[in-house]
Amino acid sequence: MARRLPSAPPVLPGYSHLHVLGTGGYADVFLYEQALPRRPVAVKVLLAELVDEDVRRSFRSEVNLMGRLSSHPGILTVFGASVASDGRPYLVMELASPELGERFRSEPLAPEAALRIAIRVGAAIETAHRAGVLHRDIKPANILTTAFGHPVLSDFGIAGLQHDATEAAGVSVPWAAPEVLRGETGGTVATEVWSLAATIFSLIAGRSPAEHPGRANDHAALTERIIAHELLPSRAIPQQLRRVLDRALAAKPEDRFETVEQMLRELQGVQRELGLDETPIEVEVDAWAAAPLPEPEVAEDSDALRLRQRRSRRSVGLTGSRVDISASTGRRQPQQPKRFAVGLGIAVASIVVLGIIAVAAVALSSVSQRIPVVEDVVVTAESGRVQFAWPDPGLVDTDTYHVRTSAGDALIQGGREFTMTGEPGERLCIDIAVNRDGSTGDVTTACGEPLP
Repeated sequence: MARRLPSAPPVLPGYSHLHVLGTGGYADVFLYEQALPRRPVAVKVLLAELVDEDVRRSFRSEVNLMGRLSSHPGILTVFGASVASDGRPYLVMELASPELGERFRSEPLAPEAALRIAIRVGAAIETAHRAGVLHRDIKPANILTTAFGHPVLSDFGIAGLQHDATEAAGVSVPWAAPEVLRGETGGTVATEVWSLAATIFSLIAGRSPAEHPGRANDHAALTERIIAHELLPSRAIPQQLRRVLDRALAAKPEDRFETVEQMLRELQGVQRELGLDETPIEVEVDAWAAAPLPEPEVAEDSDALRLRQRRSRRSVGLTGSRVDISASTGRRQPQQPKRFAVGLGIAVASIVVLGIIAVAAVALSSVSQRIPVVEDVVVTAESGRVQFAWPDPGLVDTDTYHVRTSAGDALIQGGREFTMTGEPGERLCIDIAVNRDGSTGDVTTACGEPLP
């Protein structure tokens, strides 16, 4: 199939077009020079034939999310976005090299290098999940390298310009999970775990897990093998890493890691077993999340996407790694302190801590109150499945629904319907909550039983 010619670069005020960097299924990427500050930038421009009002609205929502996420060191930096005079939306990004995705087949990476990249990029994916965002197209070609040699994930959110999570947009077959290829979902946390594992495998083995040397490896053949779970191991992958990838590439979503963070912890363990330096997991934490929490049931939750049944959730900022404020602050302690001074210090410290708790409680209350709650879920039982539907509780801009099933699947979607399949009489339940700007509101639970 012949590759299409790139579209004409738009005229952008303050930027001078230099040349084409690449073409894709839904956009072209051009090299521009920004006038002030003067620097080279990559500009992604959506194709004119794909642009309608829904796409523009989705583009604005995705760009706002990317602007928030791109502060993460593992995500490509976004400088700006707008709509060109010809009506095409565009995104101005940091210029980075696609060499990693282009050369892994001919020059596979050593396991230690692949592990470092996987943990840095995986931390970016985990951070995005906590903000209610799925990437939907994790693969080697979307891992770029900055001018300072840092791996960053690109195409965050733009690959999934769909309005329903059941639509599989931007799917790259060699790294797609079987349930995506079967058309059962457009993306879940479990599918992202699969894609990240398939990407790690590819960087080391020089091929994707379902590719069989000497056999047909077109999309149809790969799709058939992935669905049948006919994955070919690679001797290039150390045994310690193989067990982690085997779990992440499990055929059933419930058999995989529940979160990307869990997988990254195991990858750090592999680094230790191999005698390598441990790569830190950089996950966003709100500044006030370091304060001691008065609610143990909230503090013990380590998964920002976990929607517990019939339970209120406050803020994603409370659920990640925390700073241990019980450790030494590094201040010099006075010699031979007097009892009165010690007592006064304890009293002052107690007041400060109580003040921090009060501020955090007010902040949590404010966040919870402004996030709409899903109500009046309509449950329709049909033959072999249960359909859940609910009215719009008042979502705006980048709001999303977090859906957690009784089978353990976690999904992020924009649509107001969800269907589960099961055996007649089997009780199927979902937890639904609204995510707004990285914070999740109260959870609503609905259940039903399929008909014969």
